[in-house]
Amino acid sequence: MKNKIVQAGVLAALLCCGCAVMEESQKNASYHYQMGVSNLLEKNYTKALVELTEAEKLNADDPDLQNQLGQAYFFKKKFEIAEQKYLRALELRPQFSEARNNLGVNYLEMQRWDDAIQQLKLAADDIFYQNHDDASMNLALAYLGKGDNGTALATLRPVVARNPRNPIAHVNLGRIYSAEGRDGLAIAEFTRAVEIKRDFAMAYYYLGLTHLKAKDMPLAQKAFEEVVRIAPDTEIGQLSREYIDVLK
Repeated sequence: MKNKIVQAGVLAALLCCGCAVMEESQKNASYHYQMGVSNLLEKNYTKALVELTEAEKLNADDPDLQNQLGQAYFFKKKFEIAEQKYLRALELRPQFSEARNNLGVNYLEMQRWDDAIQQLKLAADDIFYQNHDDASMNLALAYLGKGDNGTALATLRPVVARNPRNPIAHVNLGRIYSAEGRDGLAIAEFTRAVEIKRDFAMAYYYLGLTHLKAKDMPLAQKAFEEVVRIAPDTEIGQLSREYIDVLK
């Protein structure tokens, strides 16, 4: 009897020790996860990747963590690895529309238009997904990339109607009009975008490209100069400098 009591006590002690170790591991995973997310928000993608990878060592089956890892790899332009992380997040939580939207955007960057359309349709059709309009905008870009401008327009118009103050929606609509050769409508949408958000470098960049296409060189140069002013060290800032040099 005494031996059984001793054995029970030892087992209880071991269980308590195991619980303490597990709790400490969860705390460490949560710490690294929060630090990783914070660094993502600060656009420090390398540091975010380091922190999130540490969290993954401790808690690999967390769908939120896998989604954030996908984001970190996406912003590091490691699209194949990002794809695997998003797919893992969806394996762990099949109704995870945020991860599905991110996967669709990842496929946009990879120019896998059909794969993007498949994922983004599911995200856009999820009535419980708070960002379903974002998924619809991304879906329109997938159709644009595929060359299906009519479906792109049909997908995007309702989003712009629901979000008339969203500058990104106007830029995307302008891109579709530009692809169709409707430069006047495209310029109107890009102009509307910079009226809503005055320092929107991407809108000025597309505005410059469309003026250039319409052979309105002074207005093209002016738009590119705005890009350089707002975002001098970005890729579109460098491209805008090159256009300005040509236009001078």
